[in-house]
Amino acid sequence: MRARREEKRDTIIRMAAELFDAHGYDRTSMSAIAGRLGGSKTTIYSYFASKEELLRAVLDSDVSEEADRLMQELLSEKDLRSGLIRLGIAYLTGYQARTATIRTIANQPIAQEFYDKALRPAWQRLADRFATMMKDGRLLFADPWIAAMHWKGLNEWDMLEKYLLCASVEANDNDIVSAATAAADAFLKVYAMPPEADEEQE
Repeated sequence: MRARREEKRDTIIRMAAELFDAHGYDRTSMSAIAGRLGGSKTTIYSYFASKEELLRAVLDSDVSEEADRLMQELLSEKDLRSGLIRLGIAYLTGYQARTATIRTIANQPIAQEFYDKALRPAWQRLADRFATMMKDGRLLFADPWIAAMHWKGLNEWDMLEKYLLCASVEANDNDIVSAATAAADAFLKVYAMPPEADEEQE
C-alpha cells in the first residue's frame, strides 16, 4: 500500500513537472494537472496541500535526480580530465532546463528556500567530491566550495544570461563538448596536482 502511494505521488510530480515546463507555473492549474493525471483535484490535494507544495516537490525531485546523474558522470571515469569532461557535458546538456526552472520560480516566495534546500546542497555534493579528491592527492588543497563554483562558472560562460533572457537557442552537441572540454582543461590548470607532487607521493 505504501509503495503504491509513493508511486502515485511520483506520477503526480512527473505530470506536474511536464505541465509546468510546457505552460509555466502560473498558468498551470491543479485542475489541469488532475486532468492530465486522469483523476480529480481531491486526489492531488490528498498528497499535496497546495500547488506551491507540489512545485516544491517537483523542484526537489529535479535537482536530486540531476545531482545523482552528475555525480555518476564524474565517477564513471578513472581519468580525472575525462570525468570532468563527462560531468560538464551532462551539466550543460540539462542546462537550458535548469534556467527554465530558475525563471519559473524567480518571483515565487519559495525562491530562497529552493536555493537553500535544493540547489546549494546539490552543489555541496560536488564540493564534497572535490574535497575527497584533494585528500586523495588528485587535486591541490583549496576551498572545495570555491573550486566547485569555479568549475560551474567555467562551464556556464555566458549561457545563463542567454537562456534566462531567451536570447539563445539550445546549444548543439559540438558546442557542449567544446565548452566542457575547455572548462575541464582550465579547471585542471588551476587545481590539478603538479606532476612532481604526484611523483613525491609515490
